[in-house]
Amino acid sequence: MINPDFNLQEKLKVITIDGPAGSGKSTVAKIVAQNLGWIYVTTGAIYRTLALLFHESNIKVTDLENTERFISFITERYRQESNSGQVFIGERDITNEIKAPFVSELASILAQEDFVRKRLLPIQRKVVLNNNGAVVDGRDMGTVVFPDAPLKIFLTASVKERAERRLKELNQSGQKTDIKEILREIHERDERDLNRTFSPLKPALDAISLDSTKSSQEEIAKKILQFAVQKDLVISQSEF
Repeated sequence: MINPDFNLQEKLKVITIDGPAGSGKSTVAKIVAQNLGWIYVTTGAIYRTLALLFHESNIKVTDLENTERFISFITERYRQESNSGQVFIGERDITNEIKAPFVSELASILAQEDFVRKRLLPIQRKVVLNNNGAVVDGRDMGTVVFPDAPLKIFLTASVKERAERRLKELNQSGQKTDIKEILREIHERDERDLNRTFSPLKPALDAISLDSTKSSQEEIAKKILQFAVQKDLVISQSEF
């Protein structure tokens, strides 16, 4: 565990961590946020929550007529715990439900729609900007949602490493699948994310690219904390 002693500056601070599925961005973001005493926000959970609502209503994600009422429902009822990252709709904990592969698949399809991305944008910003200091992960945080963020990270890893991490995560949450299926899903997800017309997955021009294939989450988090000091987002009072 990294334990730097940081003093926060007065201005609002946002660190964005973008990257493909399985790159480790969520785990790294949690570690960085915990050490800074900032909130952690995974904006992809908002898309997956929307996808879950479509699934449970037995409505195809291509039927966008219902999107507005679902988004209104999310606006009123969506909640994300800043420390644990747990996601709630009202009092219902959907943290594990939205991690299901089919939910991620539906979320990826919904994310291709410009209308959906524009309508969810204010929700993503509201969750973050209501707090003084946030670490956010996603796929277009540094390019679209927070283009003026002072520190932007683009985190990558090999496809093999990403698939193995995803398999471990699913097994830990009680969901059974195999590595071949995960590799197929990752390739399809990457294809959609990289080539979608609106907000494609790509590093911001001023993003710092880090490869986590051979590095632990702690090592990557430590680098990001060092970048935060260099950017004058925090003041380090001890070595880490």
